[in-house]
Amino acid sequence: MLSCAVPLDYDCLVTRREEVLPGVVKIFFQCEGIAATALPGQFVQIEPSPGTFPVTRRPITINSLTDDGFELLFDVIGRGTELMAVMSPGDTVRVLGPLGHGWMTDPGSKWLLIGGGLGAAGFQFLKDSVDTAAILIGASCSDRVIPLDASFVVTEDGSTGSRGLVTSLISEEHLSNADSIAVCGPVAMMEAVWKTIPEKHRHKVQISTESRMGCGWGVCDGCSIPISDGGYKKCCKEGPVFPGTDIDWKRWKEAGL
Repeated sequence: MLSCAVPLDYDCLVTRREEVLPGVVKIFFQCEGIAATALPGQFVQIEPSPGTFPVTRRPITINSLTDDGFELLFDVIGRGTELMAVMSPGDTVRVLGPLGHGWMTDPGSKWLLIGGGLGAAGFQFLKDSVDTAAILIGASCSDRVIPLDASFVVTEDGSTGSRGLVTSLISEEHLSNADSIAVCGPVAMMEAVWKTIPEKHRHKVQISTESRMGCGWGVCDGCSIPISDGGYKKCCKEGPVFPGTDIDWKRWKEAGL
């Protein structure tokens, strides 16, 4: 499955707010329209401050669905997310979604999930929707390991799990047991994972990309990702999930997108 509905603009009610890690916030929104149509890997464009700075919406991956809405998990890293972080139950927020093409799932397939830090924020939705063989998570420290019930965790400082990088967790057994491999995290981390995976397994890999966005639905061309045929694809509309073989890793890393 990729996407299933035309995105709509909703007035969503904030029902709950939690700080799950230092500087990492989870907000629950009531919105039956998005709950009924969203697929794993899709995102929404949320309006953090109508009528004030910043005027542009912020793209956030849907972390999971509830019975009557959805939840977002995000890192507070700039003015937009600072404004989102102070939303309180009872607030009404304008949200456009669901947007983009999500993970390409097939019934009965087994998945290996490989995430880096807050890049794994959308994995809960995927985990709830597919048969997961294993989840491998890497982060800089314990404060960057999101609650996900991962199979294996490594941190660069050894504060949670073993000390090391997520690439150290990738084994032939994990790769062979999976029909599909989901990867999400910083570009350098995802490139390292891609290089670690042997050629014979690369056809299974799907990459959830991230790029600066303006509109979120393919108009402004601000979020284009370099692809292997020399051209570009829009992260917001043709992605954010792409086959790993589609991406021109060298140009993407050099572009610093």
